Amino acid sequence: MSARGQPFDPTVVVGIIVAGLIAFGALILLLAFGSDLNRPGTGSPGRGHALSRSAIGFSGLVALAGEFREVRLVRDPADLDDENLVVVTLEPLGSPGDFERLLDRRGSRPTLVILPKWATVADPRHRGWVRSIGPGAGAIGARLLGKDVGIDIARNTDRARVEGRSFLRGLSIAAPESPQIITADNLEPLLTLPDGATLLARLPNRAIYVAADPDLFDNLGLKNPETARAALRILDELNETGARRIDFDLTMNGEGGVEERHPNMLRTAFGPPFLAMTLAMLVAALLAGLHGAVRFGPARRAARALPFGKSALVENSAGLIRLARREPSLGAAYAAVLRHEAARAAAAPQWLSDEQLDAYLDRLTRPGAEPFSTLAARLGEAQDRAGLIEAARALFQWKKDAIR
Repeated sequence: MSARGQPFDPTVVVGIIVAGLIAFGALILLLAFGSDLNRPGTGSPGRGHALSRSAIGFSGLVALAGEFREVRLVRDPADLDDENLVVVTLEPLGSPGDFERLLDRRGSRPTLVILPKWATVADPRHRGWVRSIGPGAGAIGARLLGKDVGIDIARNTDRARVEGRSFLRGLSIAAPESPQIITADNLEPLLTLPDGATLLARLPNRAIYVAADPDLFDNLGLKNPETARAALRILDELNETGARRIDFDLTMNGEGGVEERHPNMLRTAFGPPFLAMTLAMLVAALLAGLHGAVRFGPARRAARALPFGKSALVENSAGLIRLARREPSLGAAYAAVLRHEAARAAAAPQWLSDEQLDAYLDRLTRPGAEPFSTLAARLGEAQDRAGLIEAARALFQWKKDAIR
């Protein structure tokens, strides 16, 4: 215990409070903006979308297309309502409902959907990198396209080449490692293996293109210059409206439109127009804490709810009688108290009854004044507090005048 009688060092207490406030503020900010810290490209584990720099990501395709064309990263679903080619990179855990809404919004406008392929885990030695477990994620991603779509891995494709069909005729590139192929009714093949297995196809009667093998476009595949040139040609050919810009969708990956689909009340509180109110509440809380921590003036000791002494007992009893509204019923009792006090002061015989005592006291009344019996009867008949007080004062005055 310190010399001033304090069990704790004030400096330590203040330090604990400040550290707790900082930790609480950091927790609130992480709850509000923590999702932004998990975005690939800022050091998070690699994923397969346009911001990811991992092997299965597509940041290389964005950079490549940006060297020759105008590109845009789409974070708001409303930006999908134009004629530019939109590249949609699906992930195994994508939402079928979100994908269906995206296709409905695109309608007949050109859209390239790239399926996942590689099952990966985060590389513990390199932040943002991944290690491949093997192909197999494509079937999970294909469920977004419907039940009739089949995904498989082509076998015995060493030194095979992928050939273009339809408007991609003449395109020829080396087949990716473990090519992932797609099968479904009414698909129009655009890139196939020598045996006819399809790597890129078009959905019937719509400008929706499905790339079964992402290695034609991802960072892993673009390390091959031939594949990079083919990827850029494919994007140009699919952009059939002749638009010069290519849009890369992020809404399907949770990297854009997050607030619209999953509102965050904390994020809203720290953004305009609510930021001013939030800051005002924080300042008010700090002032309230300062007011509670620093005393203004000496401490005021609280009084007892029930004080000691006869006076307090009388006051409490009177308060109870007042609350019960039983004051008029006390007139007769008060008259009896004054009767016995006046009898003792006047040395009246103790054997007298109340009627005889009243007659005895009436003879002590000064000439012209009301006798004791009349005043006592008036006090006993009082019906309200005002009448009771008036009669009690008159009887007390009779006692003062009659007995000296």
